[in-house]
Amino acid sequence: MIGGEHYFKPPQSVENSLGEILEEKIGDIAFFSTGRDALYSLLSSLPHPSIYLPELMCASVHRACVAAGKVVITYQLGQDLLDSGQLNLQKVAPACLLIMHYFGVPNTPLLSRAREAGITVISDVTHMLFNPGELEKTARASDYLLASLRKSGAFPDGGFVSSHTAFQVEATLPIREEFFSLRAAGLLSRGYSDLGGFCDDENIHLLKKAEAVIDRSSPSPHQCSYLSRRLLFTVNVAAAALKIHGNMQTLASSLKAVCSTPCHPGFASPYFCCMFRNRKERDIVRTQLAAHQFFCPVHWNTSQLPMPSALSERCLSIPCDTRYEESAMQVIASVIKSCLKT
Repeated sequence: MIGGEHYFKPPQSVENSLGEILEEKIGDIAFFSTGRDALYSLLSSLPHPSIYLPELMCASVHRACVAAGKVVITYQLGQDLLDSGQLNLQKVAPACLLIMHYFGVPNTPLLSRAREAGITVISDVTHMLFNPGELEKTARASDYLLASLRKSGAFPDGGFVSSHTAFQVEATLPIREEFFSLRAAGLLSRGYSDLGGFCDDENIHLLKKAEAVIDRSSPSPHQCSYLSRRLLFTVNVAAAALKIHGNMQTLASSLKAVCSTPCHPGFASPYFCCMFRNRKERDIVRTQLAAHQFFCPVHWNTSQLPMPSALSERCLSIPCDTRYEESAMQVIASVIKSCLKT
């Protein structure tokens, strides 16, 4: 193995790490290659014939549910992405219910109603990982937690299922080697490119290829890589949350007269959501932000789903994680304001 003895020196482990919180606060946990692998594996182990999903959901989650043999039923959200009050929980059982805690804000109203009705609840806490207090409370109020790790840091792969009371799932297949390798190389290349003002776009090709690989793969119980599991212990949650809180507060105060948001600065999320009046307005903003090197995902494109959501036409996720300083948030706010004036 020529050159195999050389290696990059990894970052140091820290106190109050994300890895520690996941190990100690949310019950028994099983890591998978992706969030969709985790969901598929969990649903395959459950006897429920169907699952209720919120209207704002990506196609990969829908496909994972179908692959697990579940009938998918969609329920409506309120404009704040919380409980609309329209879901009749007496009709849900014996199905299970997936609750998304969008942008780190706990959907306590729906979770409380579901618990009172005795329904099996899967809470998606992908955006809640930097809120350890709320994460722990949600874990105890839910039957299962589900999350994807890739939105919370430079993790090549990773998703998990956890439970305090009903754990019965594990990853039984090897890591997704091609997906993991492309992601790891792309993330490392992106870090060096960032130091040079994004002087090289090698990372974009690698990361896009990785997404294409996973999108054409069927969900299966693949393991999470050792690298991603160890990197969890290099992220200080308290420090990350403090910086994210500040970035969210800057965006919230700067944009309050421009667009609505379901976000709350008190709940740290790696993304800040802007709800625009229509898709055209959203897409103009997204294009201009990309021109300033701020790449904003449309997390829940529902156009491919049986019941598309009007909310997904207006929603834009703006990164506000620890990579960014307050000055970057001010630039983002300025670009958005400029777009909406024209």
